[in-house]
Amino acid sequence: MTGSGSPRPQPPSSDSWPDAGALAALCAGLVDAWLARQAACPDWTETERAFPPAGVGWRPLVARLQIVNAYQWREEDRSRDPAAGDAVLAAVKRAIDASNSRRVRAVEALDAFIVGGLESAGLLAPGAPLHSESPGSIVDRLTVLALKRAHARDADRLALLDEQWRDLLACLDRLGADVAAGRARVKLYRQVKLYGAPEVTPPAC
Repeated sequence: MTGSGSPRPQPPSSDSWPDAGALAALCAGLVDAWLARQAACPDWTETERAFPPAGVGWRPLVARLQIVNAYQWREEDRSRDPAAGDAVLAAVKRAIDASNSRRVRAVEALDAFIVGGLESAGLLAPGAPLHSESPGSIVDRLTVLALKRAHARDADRLALLDEQWRDLLACLDRLGADVAAGRARVKLYRQVKLYGAPEVTPPAC
């Protein structure tokens, strides 16, 4: 109990806030599984069937985000194939657009889960400074780094990626501790996409 008699805030639980060690193992394991099985996943429907989210708390949400980004990585690789014809490139462009939408929804779902859990636990101090990046955005960056590390073949590049990976995992852990201690707060933002909206599309010349 604090001096005022109110309960002392507790750190976010391991099921509500991603633990860096558990998250690192989950992402790395999923990337390895994807690289081994991606040939059997020609489209998103088959990918989703092959990699159903599992676990409790944040884990199925992070797993979906990792697989979304792994699938999108492959589609972006296809878009850079110099031998790809117009029909293939058009199909890949549509696949990437759909994947971007899934990625945005996956980050939002993770943030909604984390922020909702913090609110329920009374761990969002209204007067604490707002952190500029949401936990979901940090995890999104980590899932991309997990893919980069798996694809890196140059030792120097891999060392740089490993450093970024460790630093970002530490930042996620530190943000969780800061939120629990009332030194920082996070907020759920809904993404606003304006691609093709009439009010932002320039008139035809």
